[in-house]
Amino acid sequence: MKYLVSILVLFALAVALSTLLQNGAYVLLVYPPYRIELSLRLFVLLLLATFGLVYWLTQMFYLAVRLPELAHKMRLERAQHKARKLLDIALSSFFEGRYAEAEKAAARAIKMGETSALYPIVAARAAHELAAIERRDAYMSAVGDRTAGETTMRFMTAARFKLDQHDPQGALKDLQTLRESGMKLHSGALSMELKAQQEAGNWDGVLEVLAQLEKRKAIDAPLADRIRRHALAEKGRQG
Repeated sequence: MKYLVSILVLFALAVALSTLLQNGAYVLLVYPPYRIELSLRLFVLLLLATFGLVYWLTQMFYLAVRLPELAHKMRLERAQHKARKLLDIALSSFFEGRYAEAEKAAARAIKMGETSALYPIVAARAAHELAAIERRDAYMSAVGDRTAGETTMRFMTAARFKLDQHDPQGALKDLQTLRESGMKLHSGALSMELKAQQEAGNWDGVLEVLAQLEKRKAIDAPLADRIRRHALAEKGRQG
């Protein structure tokens, strides 16, 4: 409907302008001691040209004022696009087992000012696979707690590192800290906790976590049965 109204308005203006241009009247401008006499046709054309010039100058001024903002926005968009490409490279390299390339790509994104926790997490995981513990820990220190997702990633990754280093108690401590932060442990975290409880020899803990995984149907039934029998046997020997 608005397009129809716009067309009608433009048509009406065109008719009015055509009528004026065909009119033989003139316009007299008086500014003592000066007198300027113009045909109505020329006056209308000059008026339209003046409005056009004012509009163009206004747009140019607005653009000049916004130019720094637009330039900053364009630089930011280019940087974000490049960072996303680096994340793609880092993730694909990591899952292909090319850990050095994965760490390099993620580290470049961090140097570019990317603040997403994904970049230091990927870099830390890659450095861990390369046994570069100091670099791994440096990346982990850059992971914040701005969101629940960042907190979860940080503690889950830290727990995985400790399990790989045969430190089940340290892994359990990280998972417990995550739970105390108010986060509900998902099935992946519970599976990690089950492994840590097994390595630590906490058989009551194994049975408790196993029950939670079974309730969520997040563990294969035959495997759960084997783990339960083993935990009960070990618990009986300890008793």
